[in-house]
Amino acid sequence: MGARFKILLAAPLAAVLASCVSVLPEQPKPKALFDITAPAGTTDLSANVVIREPDAPRLFASRNITSVGPQGGFQLVPGISWVDRSTRLLQITMIDSFSTGGEGIAVDDGAGVSGDAELYWRVTQFSLDGNEGVCSLQLTLLDGRSREPIAQTTVSSRSASEGKGPQARAGALSAAARECVDNGARFVSDAVDRMVAAE
Repeated sequence: MGARFKILLAAPLAAVLASCVSVLPEQPKPKALFDITAPAGTTDLSANVVIREPDAPRLFASRNITSVGPQGGFQLVPGISWVDRSTRLLQITMIDSFSTGGEGIAVDDGAGVSGDAELYWRVTQFSLDGNEGVCSLQLTLLDGRSREPIAQTTVSSRSASEGKGPQARAGALSAAARECVDNGARFVSDAVDRMVAAE
């Protein structure tokens, strides 16, 4: 009697649990995924530089694309996202900005290779502002041995959208990121040249 009661009780309970699972809302899938296409790798390095993944506020460090709202706050742009964490995409774009034909190369910090210098950087702005993409980066180049700062700067860029709608605006943010990273790569190259000349 007891076993039969447990079976009869278990059947409706299982049905209730199954119905609970089926009504959970599905995460909306983005209609378009965006990348930050790297420049052609034309910036030379005179020494090896380790490129860390940049730090960023959580709002900017995910796959979400954000925009400045009408009251000045940030909001997520629905239907579009990055193909990976934006900070990882920026790191890859920075590495790919450097040519492999110089005396030095840029390497990922996850490769476990030490360099003559190391780039520590932070994303301070990476969002849409109206129809413009806005990017701002703080960069600090460290000595690879002492970890003492060699040079510091801030680079920024803005890029206007070539059309209307979220996809065109995301393209503007991608373009702003490319220009910002390109400016940062030139800063790193010049700072490394000065470091090598002073040795």
